[in-house]
Amino acid sequence: MCAGSAEAGPAGPASRSPEARVGAWFERVSRAAAMTGGLLLIGVMAMTVISVIGRYVFNAPIPGDYEITELVCGVAVFAFFPYCHMRNANIVVEFFTARLSARRKTMLDTVHNFAFTLVAALIAWRLFVGGLHKLADEETTLFLDIPIHWGYFPALLGAVLLTAVCVWVLYRHIRVLAR
Repeated sequence: MCAGSAEAGPAGPASRSPEARVGAWFERVSRAAAMTGGLLLIGVMAMTVISVIGRYVFNAPIPGDYEITELVCGVAVFAFFPYCHMRNANIVVEFFTARLSARRKTMLDTVHNFAFTLVAALIAWRLFVGGLHKLADEETTLFLDIPIHWGYFPALLGAVLLTAVCVWVLYRHIRVLAR
């Protein structure tokens, strides 16, 4: 549910249940992360265009543009995941499940969300461990000497948000099954 939707009630957002407010908060934060990821990709696109023009017109590309692209795109991908999952926008193949009842689909979705929550938590944990290793090793990119951990920790924020969103979505599925 989005903030300000018709489900907020005539008295406004303050009259919503704590559960609805938490869901709206996850929606806002996930959307903000996705918008940030989009802005990052727009920046990379602009840099790439400038670098290509510079390479072919002035024989002067942006040095290390691919290093920047690699780091920023990795961060942007993790910025998109929470919103995608919050909006249930993941690709689903319903070939085998199309004829299942709504309750059985919800049960299957609950199992899938549980597995995805574990995977998201594993990814977040490994990004944290990997980021700490890159920080301790002081590893940098080849040409620009950008510390590699600069890509890990922002991506970790997206992975942690994804894990929290997964827990929230799992909670919502369990609530539906409990009815």
